Amino acid sequence: MGHIRFDHRAVVAAAKAERGTWVLAGVYPTSMSGKAAVLRIALARRMPSYEPAGTFEAYHAPHEDGGTAVWTRYVAGLPAVEPRPSSKTYRVCDRGTGRGYEGVRIVTVTVAPECPRCGGPRGEARPHRFSEDGAWYIVDKWSNGCGHTDSYDAVLAEYRKLVAQLEEAEQRDAARAVKAGPAQAGEYTAAVLLLNTAAAETRGLLARHGAQYLDMRGETEAARRIQEELKRRSGAMSARQAATFLVELAAARQACDRCENGRVNYQAEDGEFVSLRCPTCRRDVVPNA
Repeated sequence: MGHIRFDHRAVVAAAKAERGTWVLAGVYPTSMSGKAAVLRIALARRMPSYEPAGTFEAYHAPHEDGGTAVWTRYVAGLPAVEPRPSSKTYRVCDRGTGRGYEGVRIVTVTVAPECPRCGGPRGEARPHRFSEDGAWYIVDKWSNGCGHTDSYDAVLAEYRKLVAQLEEAEQRDAARAVKAGPAQAGEYTAAVLLLNTAAAETRGLLARHGAQYLDMRGETEAARRIQEELKRRSGAMSARQAATFLVELAAARQACDRCENGRVNYQAEDGEFVSLRCPTCRRDVVPNA
């Protein structure tokens, strides 16, 4: 593909007319050329239309024709524009994959913030309430500024592909951790090895299942810490992430200098001595006050 010329003056005029709104700057033939354009726009390097430097933001994303789309927006002035999100979360309908009617369930998915066709920003979620089979449900609807429509089936497929890729990556990561030998995790060393081994053998293993497995293998304290962390994360954690959490907790305990054997002792303003559980070490203790 030969050299492509874009009308950047027109792009800049459109972006300035709607400050903070993303405008398509052009579709570049390769990922490398698209990434280079993003950098040049931000720095106004060899692109005088975007001067002064720092008054425009840009990002690149895949385009359906095989090229790389570059989108830009004018950000100079006040108030500050909202930062570009790293992902989008929507509630969508899942009606199954069979030919017959399987009913409906609502699935919360996290997907890329860009339209998969042109790379433009996806729209903001708007709640939509509907009735089916005598029950009421709430899903999200959104409109992409580019005009392309996301179907629930397509978004579900994108989400499931992303989850599968993440699970495969975690499985490989767990296998490498097992091959590297036991991690230095203090009292949790055995538990971490058990979790990594299980995660390497079973793709997509969840932390709650890993905690149950540890409890069965006698690693009760490690299992309790994972269950505690699951509540803090609202249940969103894999077994591999749980193993990493135990390593980090062991390191935090070793470095902690604010408590005595899991208790933080101090004298309150009224003169009363108080003893509370250390939030860093998170040991099983009975707080006294």
